[in-house]
Amino acid sequence: MLAWTDAFLAPEPHAGEALRRELLASFTPAEIVELTAGLALFMGFSKIALALGGVPDNLPLMVQPTPDVPPATTGD
Repeated sequence: MLAWTDAFLAPEPHAGEALRRELLASFTPAEIVELTAGLALFMGFSKIALALGGVPDNLPLMVQPTPDVPPATTGD
């Protein structure tokens, strides 16, 4: 799970085939979706806390840019 968290939070999020196999060995696809949704939610809440100034001054921060949304494909 930590490897997936690291991959999800990377500047260029990507899960290789080895990581997918590792996740599927421990979790069902539905559980992976729930875990991923939780990661996205927690990252969003941390961005909101930073934007609202709700973080102590002495807390070390890591800047995580919001990833660009890939362009939609038409399926042609």
